[in-house]
Amino acid sequence: MERYRHLSTREYILLLLKREGELSTKDLQNRLELTKVAVSRQMIYLEKDGFVVCRVGRQKAGRPMHYYSLTQLGNEQFPNDYGQLAVDLMEHIVLADGEDRIDQFFARQQEKIIQKYEGQMEGKALSEKVAEMARIQDDNGFMASWEQVSDKEYVITQHNCPYFKIADRYQMICARELNCYRALLQTSVERTECVAIGGKKCVYQIRYAQS
Repeated sequence: MERYRHLSTREYILLLLKREGELSTKDLQNRLELTKVAVSRQMIYLEKDGFVVCRVGRQKAGRPMHYYSLTQLGNEQFPNDYGQLAVDLMEHIVLADGEDRIDQFFARQQEKIIQKYEGQMEGKALSEKVAEMARIQDDNGFMASWEQVSDKEYVITQHNCPYFKIADRYQMICARELNCYRALLQTSVERTECVAIGGKKCVYQIRYAQS
């Protein structure tokens, strides 16, 4: 928790749920280093305020376990830089000039992103590129993390989508993001989960390119 020491307990709980998707009372006790009573008190207030929802899960033995996840209101507490205004502006452009104009805009943004970061990838091994890509996305509000799952495979997970309202309407922005991954990492990249099409997060599977 050292990195997030500036956050209140309430804010840190929301962050944990955003990153993990769902956590039990016991999980939260371990992460927060608090008693069950203290965690339960926090969750009661968060649920009352509409930020979290609770479900009861049965266990093989012992009492049922409470599991918590974010509501839509809870998700909206995280970076979302564009919002409805941007969507309204884009719809105005589509009415005036057609949807191709929006795709052209995303294409230009893609090129700007690649040009901005490609120098940071030069001369790096794939593992270093993956770490750098995750750092870039994290800095840009995607709450990104990465892991190595085998000798030749890595995964970057984006727990937040700052462009969600746009991506929900214009999924071509997701295609452009995938293109940026491939251009910057210079290897095989596939997206296996996407928030814009119902996923809880965006997951990128990265493999060494076949020689």
